[in-house]
Amino acid sequence: MADETQKIKKVLIIEDDNFLGDLLLDHVTKSGINASLCRDAETALESIKKDPPALLLTDLLLPGMDGYALLRKLKELNILSQISVIVLSNLSQTEKIQEGIDLGVKDFLGKSNFDLDDITKKLKDELEKIT
Repeated sequence: MADETQKIKKVLIIEDDNFLGDLLLDHVTKSGINASLCRDAETALESIKKDPPALLLTDLLLPGMDGYALLRKLKELNILSQISVIVLSNLSQTEKIQEGIDLGVKDFLGKSNFDLDDITKKLKDELEKIT
């Protein structure tokens, strides 16, 4: 039964950089994680409303609606409490990190020093915690 539950847990990656988004999606799916990719927050919001993922890996600096606006909107819609959120961003200001923590972000990963295997391990570890 645990294997069936693991199969339905989905990760949504939100990354507007084409190269990085494709690289993340490819690496994460090859590791066995059920993942999809959105290039902007508006598209992601519509996707999440239809079929909320278990885990969201998102950039914060996105075209149009930024990552924080997306998280606030998901909170307003009472969807955010159902989703674990990990941020992958270059944004490292303390007050911005605190804003994310206040919204329920589980972890912040820096783009400047990311490692695909580390990100995949973080995602898998977080998915294991989700019941």
